[in-house]
Amino acid sequence: ISKQKMSTPLKLLITLFFLSSVAVVFLTPFWLVEPKLRAISYSLGGGLIYLLILDGVFRLVVRIARGHPYQMRDKIPFKKMYVEPHPYLPYVLKKKFLLQHKQPTNYPLDLENKYHFGQYYTNNLRHVNGPDGSRDVVIPKPQGMFRINCLGGSTTQNYIQQGGETFSYPMELEEILKNRFPEKNIEVNNCGMGGFSTAEVLIKFLLNSIDSKPDMVILYHAYNDLAPSLTSDFQSDYFHARRNLGERYHLYKWASLVPYIPLALPNYLMNIFLPQNSRQTLLTATSKGTIDLNNEFKGLETYRRNIEHLIHICKGNEISLVFSTFCHFLYPEIENNLRHLKYREGTLDENRVLEELADKHDLPLVDNFNLVPCEKKYFVDSVHFSPEGMREVAKNLSKPIIAHLDSMGSNIL
Repeated sequence: ISKQKMSTPLKLLITLFFLSSVAVVFLTPFWLVEPKLRAISYSLGGGLIYLLILDGVFRLVVRIARGHPYQMRDKIPFKKMYVEPHPYLPYVLKKKFLLQHKQPTNYPLDLENKYHFGQYYTNNLRHVNGPDGSRDVVIPKPQGMFRINCLGGSTTQNYIQQGGETFSYPMELEEILKNRFPEKNIEVNNCGMGGFSTAEVLIKFLLNSIDSKPDMVILYHAYNDLAPSLTSDFQSDYFHARRNLGERYHLYKWASLVPYIPLALPNYLMNIFLPQNSRQTLLTATSKGTIDLNNEFKGLETYRRNIEHLIHICKGNEISLVFSTFCHFLYPEIENNLRHLKYREGTLDENRVLEELADKHDLPLVDNFNLVPCEKKYFVDSVHFSPEGMREVAKNLSKPIIAHLDSMGSNIL
């Protein structure tokens, strides 16, 4: 989610080198060879060969530097962009909108390519909810329903298909609860939003999903606050690290007019300056400042403050809360990676904050960090879950919820 960003001067240097070298290769034969028709053919042929060589070199450098091949970013037409600016949030999903077509995932632990992103639609609250994403959260809440809203980032929002079956942890949790209480009307809603920090989770909840009158809120969240926490010139409102998509939205519109170039280096540069794929460039478009892995985590108290505000809001509205520690898997390929080690350190710090808040306010805390086995079958990368991982998280979360529902007895239908 949060990646160390390449500096702007380096991006400009790479771009200048690429454009000038291509220009030299394409134009030099034109002035040296006669007749002109042959010169033009030499220029075009030599230039194309050079582009292919440069493409191969770039791919090799990326593989060596990152440990995996460069992932080409497909072009998404502007009219099919499924995110849009919002006056109080950096971005939101468009309401009742198709997110994407079915495609293979690009997760580093999906080596067998057995997982897919399915075709999902958004619902009335601008979330992906239910089997195809489009299940509305009915307002006002139906009488007798016990409604649970799951808050968090992409680890909550995430949907994966395997063998034609769709998985998300809120869907797995709803199935467990309905099987346990077949006579009760229980609804578990996915209110996660990829890339959101606790600040944005809090705002979205206050302006949106709280209107659905949930009986319970589950918070599975950490990690997305770490990038602002490590970004220089820290400010507690994250102004130093976040910006609105509206500041870059026009670039996506302009990029939609540029043809797709199926070469790695032009594809990379294009998505820096004129992004063509909102899924893979959204966080870059809405982030600013420079992440420094040598910085201390300056945002832990902001993280604490935001979650404690959520606690007070829920208690004031008689909404039960369940917390979960955040899972982080240092699989062998990244166990010596400085960025992943730094983010693991921050995740552990955030988990300690959650434990302290749960103890202070007498809230149930599910320790998924220690309960979900650190094995590849449960993860698709360092933080996102495979279907098996989603089942584990849902099973662990279900225990305090079942105890809560048992204690209510016949108070819900």
